[in-house]
Amino acid sequence: MATETTSFVFSSLAGSEIYNAPPPPVMEKMAAGAFVSLCKHLQALSDEVQNIDMMNISGFCRNCLAKWMVLEARKLAKNLRQDAEFAVGFTSSTEEYRSTVKALDGLGYDEAAQEVYGCTYPEWKKRHQKKASEEQMKIYNENTHLHAVHDKDLLKKAVDGGDEMLLNYCQKYLSEKVMTRLKAGAFSNLCIHLRERSDVIQNVELMTISGFCRNCLAKWMVVEARKISDETRPLALEGSEKEQLVQALDSFGYDQAAQVVYGCTYPEWKKRYQTKATEEQMERYSGSSHLHAKHDLSLLATRVLNDHSSAIESNAKEHIQNTHHNTKGQHKHPLLSDVCCEDVDNFQPTERPCEKFSSIVSPPNDNMKLKIAILTVSDRAASKSYKTGDLSGPAVEQAIIEHLNHLKAALSEQNVSVTNVEKDIVPDEISDIKQKLLLWSGKSNESMRGCPCDLIFTTGGTGFATRDVTPEATLSVVDRECQGLMSWASMELTAIQPLATLSRAAAGLCGNTLIVNLPGNPAGAAQVVELLFPLLLHAIADIRKN
Repeated sequence: MATETTSFVFSSLAGSEIYNAPPPPVMEKMAAGAFVSLCKHLQALSDEVQNIDMMNISGFCRNCLAKWMVLEARKLAKNLRQDAEFAVGFTSSTEEYRSTVKALDGLGYDEAAQEVYGCTYPEWKKRHQKKASEEQMKIYNENTHLHAVHDKDLLKKAVDGGDEMLLNYCQKYLSEKVMTRLKAGAFSNLCIHLRERSDVIQNVELMTISGFCRNCLAKWMVVEARKISDETRPLALEGSEKEQLVQALDSFGYDQAAQVVYGCTYPEWKKRYQTKATEEQMERYSGSSHLHAKHDLSLLATRVLNDHSSAIESNAKEHIQNTHHNTKGQHKHPLLSDVCCEDVDNFQPTERPCEKFSSIVSPPNDNMKLKIAILTVSDRAASKSYKTGDLSGPAVEQAIIEHLNHLKAALSEQNVSVTNVEKDIVPDEISDIKQKLLLWSGKSNESMRGCPCDLIFTTGGTGFATRDVTPEATLSVVDRECQGLMSWASMELTAIQPLATLSRAAAGLCGNTLIVNLPGNPAGAAQVVELLFPLLLHAIADIRKN
């Protein structure tokens, strides 16, 4: 009898010309690990990510993950009962067979939910669930076509007296092997759910609401491959099957994992389904960056060479410079990005600039207490047209805080601090921009005597639109321009985002205040801050010697 197995697309990878995948049991373990990573991600965001918002955007929520586990338990119990050959291979004795089937029949939603939520659902609901607004309920009712559908009969426990919820049921009654099968099956059901809704569920919306997207699922699989490889390596003798397994796991990268998640190569999916994000979507996305899953680039990089994928060095910068063989539609660069929903063709981040350049340019030895100002230049932000409010100014402030925290962690003595941050928003008018720059530089009649800012960041108005006049306003007030600073920043950031070359940003000294123009995009502005901040500290130290 044909066994009803986990619904992974192992067959589309194993033995294919694209890649010699690890064997199905190992792939299953990788998928189960990715499922656990997803659950931990959602557990950490219990207050921020509500189930109803997940349902409204993606048609599934934490409850669906638990129900998919129960569904896999019913499938596995059925297979064990009906397929003797499968049962003999899956269990080692009659006693284990009977206890496994009984435990699978006793697994219900309440027990599975503990694995997903990290506690019982009633406990989670009491601590974290918020009352849905009328708007949320309206969207929920309008989007029922997206919602995952679960067979209520299969979700029922197949044992008498099964209504009582049992604590830590899975740990007590189900073996690691069984749990791996259930979690891998739930992961597979999630992938299928997202594939079937490819034309209506965009990655950028998933990231904005829940902090993860399809690409995160693929990356979590790759991380599991690295973990299994590290566990297997000490036992892998030369020429043994374990050595071959380690090589296969080390060669498994984002491209292959994405094929499991998307059901096709990422470039194929992107061509068919991905739509260009609107300005409003990108604003919401940038505003939700604190939710976004982070991925270790050193683990995502493949570790070995093979005929079908190029070597990706652990050093992220070298990886970006290397090219990836074009093999039957594969894209030139694997998507190794902390910003999962960004277009891989337009955005290829390397290591974080603050980490790269802080290791090269240490802060001055002087004890520095800084007064900083952040000016958002935007007609729409000034008129409060954005539903989310200004995102660029807060992004700049957060980037400064993160850089100072990085310095504090990297150095035994932290000698740089910010005592005050001034913030304001003005429209794209030269007169308004000049007035604020002169005020904060201590060069206007309204300035507080003796209290000019050390550093002013402007964000916005550096492009080629008619209303982009921030550089002109800046150059009209500075006494000395600093062309080299912005030219260097443009050159370095072009490796991350080619469009950075189009920036007309300026920098210079107005009195004893250093003024630096940043782009209006929140993520782009933060990147420039991270890149320049170590150098700006030295510039300020020089200014103070005057």
